[in-house]
Amino acid sequence: MRSRKAIVFTLGALATMLVMVLSACGGTTGGAGGVAPDSKQVMSVSLVPAANDISRMDPQRITDLYSFSAAQPVFPGLYTYDNDYKVVPWAADGMPAVSNGGLTYTFKIRPGLKWSDGTPIDANTFAYSWNRGLDPCTNSGAASYLYPIKGAAAFNQSACPDANATNPVSNDTLIGKSIVVTDPQTLTVTLEKPYAFFIPTVAAVSIVLAAPKQLIEKYGIKSWTDHLTDNGGFGGNLYKVTVWDHKGNLQLTRNDSFWGTKPKLRQINFKIYKDADTSYNSYLNGQVDIGIAGLPPTATYQQMKTRSDFHQNDNLAISYIAPNWAKAPFDDVAARQAFALAVDRDALNAVAQGAGTPTYHIVPKGQPGYNENLKNIDGKTGTAANKADVAMAKQLITDYANRKCGGVIANCPKVTYETSNTPSNIAGSQALLQMWKTALPGYPVTISNVDFGTLINDVYSGSAPQIFGIAWIVDYPDPQDWLSLQFLPGSSVNVQNIDYAPANDLMNQADVEQDQTKRFQMYNQAEQMMVDQVGWIPTNQQIAVWLFDSNKIAGYRQTTSGYTSLVDWQNNVYVKG
Repeated sequence: MRSRKAIVFTLGALATMLVMVLSACGGTTGGAGGVAPDSKQVMSVSLVPAANDISRMDPQRITDLYSFSAAQPVFPGLYTYDNDYKVVPWAADGMPAVSNGGLTYTFKIRPGLKWSDGTPIDANTFAYSWNRGLDPCTNSGAASYLYPIKGAAAFNQSACPDANATNPVSNDTLIGKSIVVTDPQTLTVTLEKPYAFFIPTVAAVSIVLAAPKQLIEKYGIKSWTDHLTDNGGFGGNLYKVTVWDHKGNLQLTRNDSFWGTKPKLRQINFKIYKDADTSYNSYLNGQVDIGIAGLPPTATYQQMKTRSDFHQNDNLAISYIAPNWAKAPFDDVAARQAFALAVDRDALNAVAQGAGTPTYHIVPKGQPGYNENLKNIDGKTGTAANKADVAMAKQLITDYANRKCGGVIANCPKVTYETSNTPSNIAGSQALLQMWKTALPGYPVTISNVDFGTLINDVYSGSAPQIFGIAWIVDYPDPQDWLSLQFLPGSSVNVQNIDYAPANDLMNQADVEQDQTKRFQMYNQAEQMMVDQVGWIPTNQQIAVWLFDSNKIAGYRQTTSGYTSLVDWQNNVYVKG
């Protein structure tokens, strides 16, 4: 979901929530040889979250792509995306009725839905889950996705009465107010304003997935997911969780209680790897059927491209460097601009062996609302804007030092850049460090490489690192996902404490503008402001790669959101006979 940041990681990058389904290249939807017997419908798939385990399986608390990839087949949502990039009903029985000038959404839930333990999944389940995502005691990094709901922001930003309780909950609730269960099959939701992106959000992110109240109340907010494997496994979607050993193995088994067409694939074994190189070697050794399934190992990327089993997507994902505006020196625009202009994106991409496309854009190419005319801080456009402007960077950091550091750059606030500890990120961060030393001579900068789980926890700790490298991968096809969600004050995704009034005004207007041309124009203007003010320092637009033998596996592919869609898991992926 990503979600907080539907988040993925590469050369100084991550990808969030959190999460839209687009048509993807590679893979097949069938093949000669027929379908293997059910006993052989087992597939092992790499997950590479730059850690020894995924972060979590609690849908309301997921803020990274890898956890979402594992959780989405287990916890149902009302809607999902198909591979033609259209919203399709999932647990919902059709599209919602929209009334009251776009403020009221009435959802009908399919009858007969249930968890694998027999507990019903109905309108009460989704009301509970959405309210839980906004409850301040849940401490969800993805709560902002639901802020369009009337009263949601104020509810989420209120105090939790007892955060140390086993299952803390607020004294307040939106259930019965703006989230109303009319009957077990009818959920009515009222918005603050007529937001154009509400349904795309509901189809894309994990915070709106159904959560099992019966397990959460029994075992508590921190422990309930430890019991997903009890009694033969638990789930409410295509699959249930049957193994999660927290040592690199997460097994999903077909859920016989699922209401719709059962998937051909009986079992998905997610194998979790700390880096893409290890995943690649495991694939070569026959230990997994799907190798890498994400960002490429830079050392072998060029070699991999020559393989007949190689597949690649240009993802709607931006790797970026994130300065925290609340922490010096990045509370000053000149310092932010100096650090940004010191970055040579072409050189960083060379370190990554060309595994991406250098960019200074926030909204990625291929995304609705992409601005061809966007300028970098120094006024340059196109490929020229990807180069460092060392002279301007030195001038800006000297100006900052004269104002804040007694004229001595070495006396300025020390900077620690935190990023993931994958081999490619270590190499990239060292190259970045050298760029900063060259363009900002004497500035005290160090690097901290940590595992991805630590990075995510630090980013969403309530006091994000001073500056960090991460990425955002698209949730839903709207520039709001890249701008308002990231940069408006009060957004749970805005962990960098960004607040720039002229851009805020534009984004707030665009969020409710019904004319798409006008909306995109306002978002384009806001993006230019965020480039100039350095909300992000974008470095590259990511690609994703995966390997599999199409003579053995049918239908596997990844969306440009970085995961396999429910539509494919249900209808297209299987082991060939």
